[in-house]
Amino acid sequence: MLRALTATATLICAGGAWAHPEIEAALSRLNADIAARPTAAALYLERGELYARHDDAVAAEANYLRAAELAPELPRLNIARGALELAGGRPAEARRLLDPVLARTPQDIEARVLRARALAALKEPAAAVTDFNTALAATATPSPDLYLERAALLPPAAALLSIDEGIARLGPTLALQLRALALEESLGRIDAAARRITQVAAQSERKESWLKRRGDLFTRAGRFREARTSYLEALSRIADLPDWLRASPEVKQLANELHRLSNS
Repeated sequence: MLRALTATATLICAGGAWAHPEIEAALSRLNADIAARPTAAALYLERGELYARHDDAVAAEANYLRAAELAPELPRLNIARGALELAGGRPAEARRLLDPVLARTPQDIEARVLRARALAALKEPAAAVTDFNTALAATATPSPDLYLERAALLPPAAALLSIDEGIARLGPTLALQLRALALEESLGRIDAAARRITQVAAQSERKESWLKRRGDLFTRAGRFREARTSYLEALSRIADLPDWLRASPEVKQLANELHRLSNS
């Protein structure tokens, strides 16, 4: 009851408390619409989502609660409330809101991803992976983050398969490539990791940093001769750069580090 009263008070005040100038026009429109149609639950949902996007959780919750009072079965309402609960660190409450949504509409990808994240936070990795699998299979162009989140719930070998699935589908996205490199190394697959770095370097206009990364990989593995070869190759790439670029502080610092590493 106290939470509802507090939310109601916030709802009354929220219309005039515009902490973000960029949303003033949208809020003005919504406030006017709500004044004209005070029982239109969808307007409160829309205003709540606007506040949520701009990190005003209290005002967002107040609007969601008002929408729930007016129309408890309003489409998207429990998804929005679940997202807010998850962002607020309350995954159990998020799951409670999202379970009925997916029972009614199991094809809802947004709800599926949110519940996967809630399950992961609740230390239920197998159930979370199942939800991520469903979401990825149903999404035409998934974000690389979904593959990364799923991989984080899997043991290294399975995680690498997850990442490679993402690379095969989305292309050599940098975030996926970096995660694959880390997993290859954690599995002791140094040559496979080195091949991945070589492939990324070949696709990059600036190769010197990737060649240093390959040298660092070999150094950690105790393969110092191969490490030195990579460091020297990186220095050779720097030597081929235009004078103005070689003289930049970042490149000079990298070159000095490569000289030190190749002579150690």
